[in-house]
Amino acid sequence: MTANSSGNPDIVNPEMKLEDVREGIDANTCEGRGRETASGRGYNAERLANAIFSELGLINRWSVQPHVDAYIRGEVPYYIEVKSCVNRYQSSNKELGRYGQFRIWWPHHNRLQAENSVYDSRTAIYFFVVYAVIDGIEKEVGKLIVPVEKIDDVLDRWSLEDHVTMGEQRCRQISWHLLLKRLGVSIDEFKSEDIIDLTDE
Repeated sequence: MTANSSGNPDIVNPEMKLEDVREGIDANTCEGRGRETASGRGYNAERLANAIFSELGLINRWSVQPHVDAYIRGEVPYYIEVKSCVNRYQSSNKELGRYGQFRIWWPHHNRLQAENSVYDSRTAIYFFVVYAVIDGIEKEVGKLIVPVEKIDDVLDRWSLEDHVTMGEQRCRQISWHLLLKRLGVSIDEFKSEDIIDLTDE
């Protein structure tokens, strides 16, 4: 599911994984806007999003707006919101707990929707990465890219939560298992494919 038509983002390096990013740079480092409160693992996911679309395989972070985590140049530029989560949380007794969850903030989601509806010259997509932590190192479980409209269709039950920089905002937390189910993607497919691309459907 990595083939793309001319109107879809060109995935150049689908085989690149989260652990490749960690090995290619200083592990889990944060820089730039928001580095005081940022997650190093989240930053690596953003670097991965840029790298898989880069013809040079560059592992870096570059954005054009606060609500955009990665940016793909081209005839139709793509604004990318990057989300990552662990596959299973650890319970208090060190056993595997519930499935990890993506946290989607309404202000950013709303801005991405606006980009699509107002500008024909750009497209907004989500890039999701799930990882397992083995001996303290992140190992990619799977990744997928999805148009913002498809994500909007599967979101419900927004709740108010406190954001470290935006204050109290509407947020939707959704487990990666439930997200895949609502998108019609099987767990086996998600784990076995280099990347799941739902932008060409």
